Amino acid sequence: MGVHGLTTYLREKQRLLSTAKLITSSQPQAIPIVVDGWSFIYHIYNSYNLPWVYGGEYSEFSRLVRHIVECWMKIGLQIFFVFDGPCPDLKFPTIISRMTESRVRPGQLFFRTSEVSRANGRFLRENRILPPLAYAVCVEVLQSLRSNQLELHFADEEGDPYAVELAGRLGGYVVGNDSDFVIFNASGYRGYIPMDEMVWQIAPSDDDLNASVDGDDDFQTVKKPKAKAKPMQKSASAIGAFPPENQEDLSMSFISYSPDAFANHLRIPASLLPLLAALVGNDFSKDNDSSTRRTQALFFERQLTLIERIEKVANAIRDVIAPDGPRRKAKHQVGSVMDLIDRTVNSLLVRHVGTLGSGEIDAIIDKIVNATLQYAIPKYSGETPGREGLWESSFCALHQAESCGFLPLISRRVMWQAETNQSNPQLLQAREKYLDAYRRGTLEAKVMDTLNTASFWPRLFLENPDLETVQRSIAAPIRRWVYAILDDILGLPPSTVGDGDSAIEGSVDEPQDEDEDEDELIDVVEIDSEDEFPDYLAPLKGELHKLHPSDDEVSEPPPSILSHHSPGTGPVIISEYIRRGTRIASEDIRVPSICDQLESIELPEYSIDDAPPLTLRSEEDRLTILLRILRSDVASVRHLAPAYVVPVLALRWVASSVHLRWKETGSWDREKERWTKAEAACFLASCFDNSMSATPVSKEEYPPIQDRNIQLTAQVLAALEAVEEIVQVLLLTERVPFSLQKFSGMYFHRLLTSHASIPNTLIQDALEASQEGMTDAFQEERVKKGRKPKPVKSNQHPVSVMGSNSKDKKSSMASKGLFSMLADMDT
Repeated sequence: MGVHGLTTYLREKQRLLSTAKLITSSQPQAIPIVVDGWSFIYHIYNSYNLPWVYGGEYSEFSRLVRHIVECWMKIGLQIFFVFDGPCPDLKFPTIISRMTESRVRPGQLFFRTSEVSRANGRFLRENRILPPLAYAVCVEVLQSLRSNQLELHFADEEGDPYAVELAGRLGGYVVGNDSDFVIFNASGYRGYIPMDEMVWQIAPSDDDLNASVDGDDDFQTVKKPKAKAKPMQKSASAIGAFPPENQEDLSMSFISYSPDAFANHLRIPASLLPLLAALVGNDFSKDNDSSTRRTQALFFERQLTLIERIEKVANAIRDVIAPDGPRRKAKHQVGSVMDLIDRTVNSLLVRHVGTLGSGEIDAIIDKIVNATLQYAIPKYSGETPGREGLWESSFCALHQAESCGFLPLISRRVMWQAETNQSNPQLLQAREKYLDAYRRGTLEAKVMDTLNTASFWPRLFLENPDLETVQRSIAAPIRRWVYAILDDILGLPPSTVGDGDSAIEGSVDEPQDEDEDEDELIDVVEIDSEDEFPDYLAPLKGELHKLHPSDDEVSEPPPSILSHHSPGTGPVIISEYIRRGTRIASEDIRVPSICDQLESIELPEYSIDDAPPLTLRSEEDRLTILLRILRSDVASVRHLAPAYVVPVLALRWVASSVHLRWKETGSWDREKERWTKAEAACFLASCFDNSMSATPVSKEEYPPIQDRNIQLTAQVLAALEAVEEIVQVLLLTERVPFSLQKFSGMYFHRLLTSHASIPNTLIQDALEASQEGMTDAFQEERVKKGRKPKPVKSNQHPVSVMGSNSKDKKSSMASKGLFSMLADMDT
C-alpha cells in the first residue's frame, strides 16, 4: 500500500528520519491519534495469527479490538478512528490487482494443494485471506466503546487525506500501515506512526529489581573492562507490540515520521512530496491496462532498487527547481506548475525520448497530474482549533456543505427536483436519514460505492474456484434490491454504456473555462531563507475547485449532477466486481425499478405515486419488506429476539436459494449443494453458543478442512454480508442488529466434522424459525458409506469350480497373484 518502496526506505533510514517518544499514563496532556481503521483490522488479524480458513474467529477478534483500544485509553490517548469512504474510480486498477493477489489467487492455490499441505501452518499464513465480517465486527465493538476518548469517523471518500486533515486539526499523529501518511501534509499534522512500531512497556517492580541484584544463583554479569559503570535505575522493559493482560502500570514507546523531516532529507520542498509519490508510483498511478508499458518501467532502470528509485526522483525534482550553481538565488524560474511536471517527467524519460511519441508523453503527464492531485488537502479557514472546531456543519466533521464531497453523492434526486422546480420535502428527509446513518457507521462505505461510481465490490473469501462464485449465486438477488431502493430514493449515477472504459480509466472530461490557461505563469517568489520554498503545487490544488461549487454557486448544483437527475432517461447499470474463474471481472447489472420489485413481493401499494419513500415508512412496514425480500415473512421469525434475526435470515436465504437452484435444473451437482438440517443447526450453534469455540492450543485440536464445509461457510458468509446491506439500506439496524461477535468459523467446522450433539437450549427458537415453511428446502441427512471389509487372506487358493460363469472366474483370478495366474495357465 502507499508509495512503492517508501516503507522500505523509511525502515532503512529510520535513524535519520524518525523521532522517538514515550507515553505513560501520567502524561499531563492527552495525545490525539487518528487511527487508520483498515490498517488496524489487518494488523490485529495478521499479527495475532488468528485462524482465518474457517471463516473467522470473531469472538477472539472482538476481544482483541476491545483490549487494545482500552489500553490505549488507559495511557491517555485520544483516539479517532477513520474508515475509508467510497472508492474513487482512479483507484480501480489498484483495487482489482489487490483483490486478485489477496483473495482470488490464495483461494485458487488452496484448492490446487493437497489436503495435507494446505493444512500446514506456514501455508495458511502465507495465503491468508481476511475474513469478510471483520470490518462489521470491528465497527460494532468500537461503537460500544465510544466515549469522550474515542470517536469514529467515516471519510467522504479516501480515508488517508481525511485522516491527515483530521490529525492536523487536532494537532495529532496518524497511526497506520500506509506510507502515504508521510506524503500527505496539513497544518498541525505531527506525523505518521507505523502501527508495528508501537511497543508496549511495563515498569519492573521493586521485587524484580531486588531479585536481579540479590539473587543467589551462580550466574555473574560480565562487564567490559573499559565500560563506564552506570548506576542501576528502574527502567521499563519492552514487551512487544501487544498490550499485556491485567497490567495497570503501562507505557508505550513509538517512532514517528513527519513529512517535513522526510522532505528536508531529500532536499525538496514538502509541497512537492505528492509529485515525488506520483512519479515513484502509488495507488493512483497504477497502469490500467497490462498490455501497455508500465510508467515506472520507463522512468527507472531495471537494476535500480526501490530506495534508489526514490532518490532518483528526488534528484530529478531538485535539478528542475534548484540546479547546482554557485548561488542559491540562481534557481530555475519555473514558468508554471505544468512546466515543473513536464520538465521532471521528461528528465526521467530521457532514455526513451526517441521511442515515445508526444501523445504517449502527454498521457504519462496527465496520469502523474491526476495521481498528484489525490494528495491535495484543503486548508482550514476556520478560527476554532482542536476538537471544538469539528462538526461546524451537520453534514461533515471537517467541511462545510458546499465543500463536502460526500453530499453530492446522495443528492441526485434532490438536485433533479431543484432543476425541475418541484418540491418534495420527503426526499430531503430521506437524504438526511441516509447521511446520518453513514456518519454513525450504520451504512457501510461499499454500499455508497453504488452512488459514487456505480460500482459494487463484495468482499470475496475462500471458495471453490471451479464453482460459480457465491457472490452471484447467493448474494446477487439481494443486492438488486439494494440498488433499486437507493435509485428510487437517492438516485444512482447514470449509465455510461457506450462511453468506453472511462470508469476504469478514471479519465473524466472536465469542462474548462475558456478564460483559463493551464500554462498560466505563476509568480516566482525570491526566497532568501535556505529553509523556505514556494508551494509549487498550489495551482494544481486550485484545480480541485472544479469539483466543488464556490460560495456564490451554492444554490446551483454542479452541471455534472444536473444533467443526470431526470428519472426514466435510460437504464441504470451497476458494475459488480466479482470473481470470474481465476480473475476479477466486472459484471454489469441492470437495476430494476422499485415498482417491479415491490410487485414481486406482493406490495404494489408501497410504490403508488403518493406513497412515501420506503425509508420513511414505519419500522413495521420496513420489516415486512425485509422479510418478504428474504422469503422469511413467518411468525416465528418476527417473534425472534433481535440478536437472532440476522443469522436466521441468512440461513433461510441460503437454504432456499440452493434449493431453488436445484429445482430449476434437477442436476446432481445442484442437489449436492443443498443444506441438511444438521448443518443448519451447526451454523446456528456457532453463532450463539461459543462455549466450546476457544482457539485450540495445539495443531491436533484444529478441525479438518473439508471442501464441502468451506463451501457452506462461503455461502453463509456471502448471505450474511448481503443481509447486512439490505438491512442498512432499509435503516433497520436497531430493529435487526448485525451482531456476530460470537460467531466462530472453527466451531462451525468442528461441529460439522465431529457430528457431536448440539444442545438445543440456546438455539431452539432460532432453529424452529429457520425451518418454518422450509421443510422441503433441506435435504435428507447424508450417510457416509463405509469401506468394504478386505477379504481375509488365505494360504490356500480357492479352487475353481467347473461350470462357474465367467464373472466368477474373473473374480477368482483377480484374487490371485500374478505368478499364481501364470502357474494356472501352464497347467
